[in-house]
Amino acid sequence: MAQELEYINQGRGGTVIYRDGDLELKLSFEFGGGDCVAIVFIPSPGEWARNTNKPLSERSNVLKFIAEQSIRDQAPNCTYELSDNFIEIYRSRR
Repeated sequence: MAQELEYINQGRGGTVIYRDGDLELKLSFEFGGGDCVAIVFIPSPGEWARNTNKPLSERSNVLKFIAEQSIRDQAPNCTYELSDNFIEIYRSRR
């Protein structure tokens, strides 16, 4: 099965649902302020395997897909920054 995302908006935030095979990962998000468009809350490296049943070695690829697909679907012309606990999506600065 291919990777896919679903978005549930609920006012100032909502949920991004990542699906890949038998994995369904629900991630909360909040809309940001200033240049920050949105913040997606992600499992830290220490929580990754327990919360996803995927090895830590797959974390980077999954999170990159979530960030890049979210931008394509919801926030064109934006960029992202990845940290241990967040994907932050920013307006591109020209």
